[in-house]
Amino acid sequence: MRVFIVGAGSQARLSHTILKKQGHTAPLVFDADASLSTPWDCEIFHDESQFDKRALTCEGFLVCLGNEWRGEARVRFAQRLERLGLTPVSAIHSTTIIGDGVKIGKGFQTFPGSVINDGTIIGDYCLLGLNAAIDHDCTVDSGVTAMNSSAIAGHCKISEYASIGANATVLPFCNIGRRSIIGAGSLVTKEIPADVIAFGTPAKIVRERRANE
Repeated sequence: MRVFIVGAGSQARLSHTILKKQGHTAPLVFDADASLSTPWDCEIFHDESQFDKRALTCEGFLVCLGNEWRGEARVRFAQRLERLGLTPVSAIHSTTIIGDGVKIGKGFQTFPGSVINDGTIIGDYCLLGLNAAIDHDCTVDSGVTAMNSSAIAGHCKISEYASIGANATVLPFCNIGRRSIIGAGSLVTKEIPADVIAFGTPAKIVRERRANE
């Protein structure tokens, strides 16, 4: 399948390698940042006024916006492309371990060494970084980002657009609210409400997350 990629950063480069191994091609990439280029043989464009027209030259899509602030934008671009009739494609690395009874939504992206244990439910357009792990019986809503080497223990709920920073740990039965960000290296020992930024050991709220972030 010809896959239209949104985002030309490092996540796109890594996901492109996975797509190739899955038998796809990625001839066209959009990124609003005109300073970015792509390291593979494809065309990149930066004019969003051409977005819909150019996207329709492909059959599928993958949105590669990966840092901790971008879950909401990832879903927004994906929904726009779905409305155009393109098919969401997942890029799941061959070393990802997926347990029994796991349910995974559309447009999922994983990187080497990631793990999803038995009975976990993953929503649409989520991202699981290098060596990140989600243990058993968790619920992960749409647009969630789990950064490199983060660990989410069993029976947690991670609400939509939340992000778990690199090397952060969420202990069992701890829920993370919508759009909240857990800083790198943090230890979550209790529920974190929506729309906040928290970090530390144990993780404490440092401020509310602004609407435009």
